[in-house]
Amino acid sequence: MISLNRAGFTIIETMLFLAITGLLVLGVLVGTGNSINIQRYRDSITSLQAFFQQQYSDVSNISNDNLNNVCNGNNSPRGQSDCVILGSLITTSTVNGLSSGLLVRPVLGYIPANSTQSLDDVQIFKNSNGPGKPIGYNITIPPNITSQTYNIEWGASLVPAGNNSAAHFSVLIVRSPSSGIVRTFIDPNVAVNNTVQSLVNAAGLTTPIKTCVNSNGLFNGNKMAVQIIAGSTSSSGVETLGDNSGC
Repeated sequence: MISLNRAGFTIIETMLFLAITGLLVLGVLVGTGNSINIQRYRDSITSLQAFFQQQYSDVSNISNDNLNNVCNGNNSPRGQSDCVILGSLITTSTVNGLSSGLLVRPVLGYIPANSTQSLDDVQIFKNSNGPGKPIGYNITIPPNITSQTYNIEWGASLVPAGNNSAAHFSVLIVRSPSSGIVRTFIDPNVAVNNTVQSLVNAAGLTTPIKTCVNSNGLFNGNKMAVQIIAGSTSSSGVETLGDNSGC
């Protein structure tokens, strides 16, 4: 009678094989998950930059999405109102302690009765420019137009540089009715409501805004940021800051 010896795996060897295979699979899944989260975070940065750049395009090519212009709370047919759309006000929107979105509201200017040729691109947006100076376009936010909302993608939120508290800022992008040049007025610390003229000053043209994007646990890498350069006149003034953003 011939005895056959058949080699095989022991239970311990089989368990070791399964354990090592499981660890390899887990490593692949974790690595893939991290890569996906990093890409999602970078997408939120890219989308935020594109959003700000689009605002400059919209201001340069103003269109009225409403059937009527809105002046002093009253509707009047197109071409027969005493106001014009001059730009947009962008402010942070805070919900549950997080700045997870932005509000965009149109900015109206009222056509002055007298010439404004003597006014510069700061004075022309105001209501009162001092004794002996003509009144400008008296910019304001229309009271009965719903704000547009932009939500930061993938659950990210906006924070100031150096901490994780909610960011609060205002960006006023308007086109001068005298020179046709787009002007950007910024307050990096306050989200104004309807007092839009408080942004119109020389300091607002020289103050940049750097808003850091917090992933809120999506991944543990360095924060990136989107910056609007002081005095920007076009979308080229909006840039993305990478790992050395100072956030």
